[in-house]
Amino acid sequence: MAELYANISMGHENDWNILENRIIAAAQCHSDAIVICKSTPSIMIPENKKYVSINSKWGHMAYIDVANKSEIDEENAQKINALTEEIGIPVIWSVTDDIAGAWVIDNTDCEHIKIHFDARNNWDLWRFCEDRFSEIIIPFGSILETQKQKTWKNKENISVYHAPYKFPSSIEDLNLHVIEELKEYSNTVGYEGRSADIYPDCAVELKNISYIEKFLGDDAGDLGDAVLTPKRFYDMFINLNQLEIANGG
Repeated sequence: MAELYANISMGHENDWNILENRIIAAAQCHSDAIVICKSTPSIMIPENKKYVSINSKWGHMAYIDVANKSEIDEENAQKINALTEEIGIPVIWSVTDDIAGAWVIDNTDCEHIKIHFDARNNWDLWRFCEDRFSEIIIPFGSILETQKQKTWKNKENISVYHAPYKFPSSIEDLNLHVIEELKEYSNTVGYEGRSADIYPDCAVELKNISYIEKFLGDDAGDLGDAVLTPKRFYDMFINLNQLEIANGG
């Protein structure tokens, strides 16, 4: 069966209670790893949006201030390290830029890094990560944009993943045929599921890939159906097991 990763990054706002509950829920749902995003808001947020006032749990603040307060800090990183080591679930950090990558190096023992689908300066970021991490996960779309993929094609420590461009994604957005093309670039191929329905994402199991990543959130359901509650995430785990059996696994 493809490994199942739980991405717990959506809307946690650096709240330890939320992060802790999601990590425990991921382990209870038989996730093989958790994925957590680390970003640098000053790089990622467009200039015309940085100082737009938005509502948040801290009140109305500039978008960039809310984003900065929502980023995981050093204290919570240490708590994540301790909890995930205690319960035995690996952590894959997903980074958007090299400053975020350097933060991960300084605050975690992570050896398995993911380049975020919306990463900035992809080629420089790949080189940064390749020099510092033992395992790298790269988004396929940006590979084609750089036209420099031949320098790492089929390297053993690099895997490639496909993700639809939209979040949440419709059935028409999924473009699952791309997965077969990924296999020309790496022996380890993954899929980041952004669909509001678990069934198309479960079906990717039949494409003989290495892992499926899905977003795990809270029971409140205020982040949209593409972020699964623990119950729906567990349902996905059960469906993946049934597909493996049905496929002769």
